[in-house]
Amino acid sequence: MTDKVVKSVTVAVLANDQVTGEGAVWWLSSCKDVTANYWTWRHPADVLLVLATEVTSDTLSRVERVQHETPDRMLPMVLVAHEFPEHHMLRAIDLGLVSYLNRQESGFDDIKRAVQEAAAGGREASVGVQQALIAHIRSIRDKALVPAGLNIAGLADREIEVLRLLAEGLSTKQISAKLSYSERTVKSVVHGVVTRLHLRNRTHAVVYALRSGVI
Repeated sequence: MTDKVVKSVTVAVLANDQVTGEGAVWWLSSCKDVTANYWTWRHPADVLLVLATEVTSDTLSRVERVQHETPDRMLPMVLVAHEFPEHHMLRAIDLGLVSYLNRQESGFDDIKRAVQEAAAGGREASVGVQQALIAHIRSIRDKALVPAGLNIAGLADREIEVLRLLAEGLSTKQISAKLSYSERTVKSVVHGVVTRLHLRNRTHAVVYALRSGVI
């Protein structure tokens, strides 16, 4: 009988401070079947490990840059943080989040297990409440939103274009000229978003798009 072969996992570490990052790289690299480095496009990885005190827009913007610079595919992301505001969760999922660990309640053994499960596709994960929510939202995105041409925020590309220009301070007339739409079409796009998502007005629609991280 042969021993079971355990696939080695390569982890790219993205941390909001050097001490935390170096500690994670050192500990994970000391484990059998795990290799860890600070993230760089020169070092291919199986999993992206993000360590933060609080998940902020800046945190997710850094993740977005990593994902854009990673060739071939989006890296599954394991996120470890003290605070993870709900309004950032949808964007994080869109950026590859598969597992979230509370930093105060998790040790390096938990992190190691999470990155190994992420590399394996998460099929063997011990799924908690947060992981179940993440899986549910990902399923909605993949089975309902994407086939309909929508993103995780429930907005179509044309709607995002219009809301982005509104956020930049352009008037309906200026937007219609820039996008080669009639003013009536621009108003119809905004009205559709407000009505479908049960928002109050166009300002609320812009705020919703900003908080969802799509503009």
